[in-house]
Amino acid sequence: MAQAPARCLNHPERNAVARCKECHKPLCSKCVKRMPEGAFCSDECYQKMGAFQKRVEVLDQQKKRGIQWGTWVTRLVMVAVVAAVLYYVFVVRSVRGVGDLVDLIKGFIP
Repeated sequence: MAQAPARCLNHPERNAVARCKECHKPLCSKCVKRMPEGAFCSDECYQKMGAFQKRVEVLDQQKKRGIQWGTWVTRLVMVAVVAAVLYYVFVVRSVRGVGDLVDLIKGFIP
């Protein structure tokens, strides 16, 4: 069953040709404000959409910076673990050659 076309919010006798990208109100060709970003019902809705897009960009930049910090922390932890293992093997257990290393590994295998 076909749905009747939406009617303009301001001019109920006219069919809507678009919906506001911000508030989604149905608009006729007389009411619609065409902008590069889409159709809007008012300058207020256009400005709200612009402010929202700016907030999204700021959050994306913050997220990318957070990912970089996370990557550095992960790398630092990995280096610390490798250094601890090497310290244990070569200083604490006094491994001086491949034979000593093989014996050490065999000691961990049941």
